[in-house]
Amino acid sequence: MKKVTNIQIITFFALLAYIIWEFYVWNWAISQEYGGAIIRVDLVIILPVLLVLIIVSLVQFFRKKTIK
Repeated sequence: MKKVTNIQIITFFALLAYIIWEFYVWNWAISQEYGGAIIRVDLVIILPVLLVLIIVSLVQFFRKKTIK
């Protein structure tokens, strides 16, 4: 079994926080009365950070250890 790294733990909690955030934003968007377009500037910051964390975590998970 592979050891879980700190980046993988951070990625897990970042994804969990993102899911919770999206739930609250979705509820907020439904409650808006005007029905206009909702511009999600927060996604410009959140999604690239999550993408980098996921890629680094996957590389760490699937990388084979070299025997020294």
